[in-house]
Amino acid sequence: MAKIVPFCGLRYNEKVLDNINAVFAPPYDVISEAEQKRLYAQHPYNVVRLILGKTFKDDNSQNNRYTRAECLLNEWTRKGIFVFDKLPSIYIYTQDYVINGINKTMFGFIAGMQFEKGCGCLPHEHTLSKPKQDRMELLKRVQANLSPIYSFYLDQNNSVEDVLKPFMQESPLLDFLDADNVRHKFWQISDQQVIDQVRDLMLPMQLFIADGHHRYEVMRTYYEQMCEQNKDIRNKCNYVMMYFTSFNKNKLTVLPTHRLLKDVADICAKLKELEKYFYCRDVNNLEELTNLQSQAKGFAVGMYYNGCLSLLQIKNNKLLDNLMRDCPVEWRELDVAMLNKIVFEHIFNLNEEQKEQKISYTRDINFAFSAVDRNDCMLAFFPNPTKLEQVKKIAQAHNKMPQKSTYFYPKPITGLVINKF
Repeated sequence: MAKIVPFCGLRYNEKVLDNINAVFAPPYDVISEAEQKRLYAQHPYNVVRLILGKTFKDDNSQNNRYTRAECLLNEWTRKGIFVFDKLPSIYIYTQDYVINGINKTMFGFIAGMQFEKGCGCLPHEHTLSKPKQDRMELLKRVQANLSPIYSFYLDQNNSVEDVLKPFMQESPLLDFLDADNVRHKFWQISDQQVIDQVRDLMLPMQLFIADGHHRYEVMRTYYEQMCEQNKDIRNKCNYVMMYFTSFNKNKLTVLPTHRLLKDVADICAKLKELEKYFYCRDVNNLEELTNLQSQAKGFAVGMYYNGCLSLLQIKNNKLLDNLMRDCPVEWRELDVAMLNKIVFEHIFNLNEEQKEQKISYTRDINFAFSAVDRNDCMLAFFPNPTKLEQVKKIAQAHNKMPQKSTYFYPKPITGLVINKF
């Protein structure tokens, strides 16, 4: 069940900002250090200063990236860089993009999703303590949702879109291209009758988290803490800002997230053990790897080590059955899940803490190759992307995949609207 609520969004003030297109940023967890520097230089009011501020050697409990974000948000609001919408609203948001030569449009809307018994989202990924601690520190300081949780809902009749799409005939409040050539458009709806209609249509919908698992859990925990402490703010933070889009395989895109592994002891022995479970087929180039993966019926993961590219495929199903016996049945259809269980946990003997320390993630396959060639990591693994139906199936079974099992593209850009408590 999804109970949506309108809110008075805090938005960048176009009247006082030149080049407003330069103030937006991707979600914090896909921003590299180089991208952070670029966004800092792009505009003095870029939202990256709030969601992923720089850290310094002399940071302390009184002066750090979280306290600076709090000060900047307050200062920018005081100076009129940010202004509140006068009426509670929901916001239509579309993204036009090209993937594999195909033009697609993501259609959705931003609103609050109320924390109430029976209301909530089905997750599909495990979360980690360190990112949650980081986002909680920021949330406590800024007391705001700086970026929306990305969710999808099941609406076979497109009933919600049918209500909202007529409003797109009006000129959007924002219309711009980002660095990835994605075109973003943004409209405000404050008509209470329309909002009520959308609310009623959304109420019975099953809701799934696509992206933002850590932020969703953190916000829910924060709300519960405020309720336990009987803080007045509990009535202002009883919902989380969320982007809602309909489950549609023709519009939603899931890309693979590649794994980079470093600091492996006795690498030769580990690779030898790998051959007990997998056929290791030499591959000439990335195009050949992609073709082989697309044709494979089961597990098919690329591996790059010491200048050599290979394809891993399951060799021994009996060994597989033994290793996966305590895992959800759905995991056997997921490259990322079997990679996590068999390769990282069993062969490389990594526990959860070690995985957090030794595995990094990227969607840029060329960056992954370069990282191995530069010896920044030892191996790179290239899984097939998780399918949309697999995401839905896992969530509906109340199971979870390993972290970074999905990369929904494009992601909602940050800075369009803020939900300030």
